[in-house]
Amino acid sequence: MPQIFQQESKMKRTILIYSLLLALILNANAQNYDKNCYFGFTFDVSDNANWGYGELIITDVEPGSPAESAGIKVNDIIMEINGKATYLRDNQTIAKWLFEDMYAPTVNFTIRNMNTYFKEYTLHRKCVATNSVSEKELSEIFGFYSLENTNQRQFTLPIRVEPRKEVDFADYHTYDFYKDNKPVPAIDTQIIALLEKDLQAKGLVRDTSDPDIVVQAYYKYEANPKHTGLNTRRQNAGAWRYDTDKHQMTYIPVLESNSTQVDDAAQYIIQYGFSFYDRKYINKDRLTQIWDCNLTENLSSTYSLEEYVRIHTPLMLKQFPYSTSKSEAEYKVSFNRFNYTGLYFDADNLTIIKDVDTDSPAYQSGMRPGYVIKKINGKKFDYDKEKISDGYRRFIAETMVFRDQATRFTNADGYTDCMFWNVGYYNDVAKEINKYQSYFSYLYGFESYINNKKEDKLTLEIWDGMQTRIISITPEIRKSIVVKAL
Repeated sequence: MPQIFQQESKMKRTILIYSLLLALILNANAQNYDKNCYFGFTFDVSDNANWGYGELIITDVEPGSPAESAGIKVNDIIMEINGKATYLRDNQTIAKWLFEDMYAPTVNFTIRNMNTYFKEYTLHRKCVATNSVSEKELSEIFGFYSLENTNQRQFTLPIRVEPRKEVDFADYHTYDFYKDNKPVPAIDTQIIALLEKDLQAKGLVRDTSDPDIVVQAYYKYEANPKHTGLNTRRQNAGAWRYDTDKHQMTYIPVLESNSTQVDDAAQYIIQYGFSFYDRKYINKDRLTQIWDCNLTENLSSTYSLEEYVRIHTPLMLKQFPYSTSKSEAEYKVSFNRFNYTGLYFDADNLTIIKDVDTDSPAYQSGMRPGYVIKKINGKKFDYDKEKISDGYRRFIAETMVFRDQATRFTNADGYTDCMFWNVGYYNDVAKEINKYQSYFSYLYGFESYINNKKEDKLTLEIWDGMQTRIISITPEIRKSIVVKAL
């Protein structure tokens, strides 16, 4: 009985936060303009001497946005906006340049990064009606319908990063690996391939004859001399990390560095890192270290060095080139997969279509702004934000019995009771969804536990201002995974 009450208490905290989030979005205030226009990226003004000091650094690129479509990437440096230099400009000036003409169809951005000194991108603004909610936003609000597709995870690495303060990494464009004319072990060959893949993705070019940077990796795997074997509770301990190859979170047997009795609980100690050396600009007579990144962790059980470097090399390289000295780093992984139709709903009254993406499935099916939804998939859309919020809260609490306890995880917001559906209860989940006002479960209609009839269409009964119409839309599945070093 106490366990039941404890679980119920945790779930109440979880659903309270989600209810507040839902209420916040549904009560968004209207703006002074009819449209909000954006390009799909965020930026910081860099105070980092190693990368773009005084200029704008791209920190996020939204999947499917004009910025992503144009090829802009995280860590790109914005040198100019419509030909005006961003160097040491204040936020007010930058905002004026970006938004002084909200309805100009395009803005020119001049970008530099590790493989180009100067490249111009012309971005078309994406404009949507103010006070509207997109299907992507709704998928995140109603993610508990399908945590398998929409969730956010966060983890911490005890990573040590040491850049040389006076070095501008924008000066470096080529690299090679340190050679000592000795036989290369298989693990070294693997590490070189991993580093090469990510360095080239950042724009660096391998030059075996005259590189700007020489890269040297190092590692050590040894038994822990302090291991007593007495702390049996810690033998199966581990932590979640993101596997870039498999595009999923994976559990590995590492002890958190702040764990109690970590010294005697760890069976093995693993160290892995790599250093970048200047060989051209600082001192041509000897190599000078300009950047180092390494991990030292305690393993609760046996784990292969090959697997460790495979998973952690891409994560570690996310600290280069825009980073500072640190002894740990947090990472956030955002998973999202949902049915996209191109509809935007009025935040104050979800029955009203506020906007529709042109050339989207909804637009091609005849949906237009201003239409009023009467039914969604045959269910009367009796919109009331309190009812929707209450129904969602009850749905989460009352369907916990259909979750798979073995999949339990803590999401990026700290909710400890996130679990996927138990495969054996898929039909029961689908029945429960039909009981509640789960209008937006259509966002995950491609899953059998949402739609066991395997229908791939969204059917809306709408009022177009003159008559009632039935409109059928075939959604597109949109998928994204964004990994960010915080």
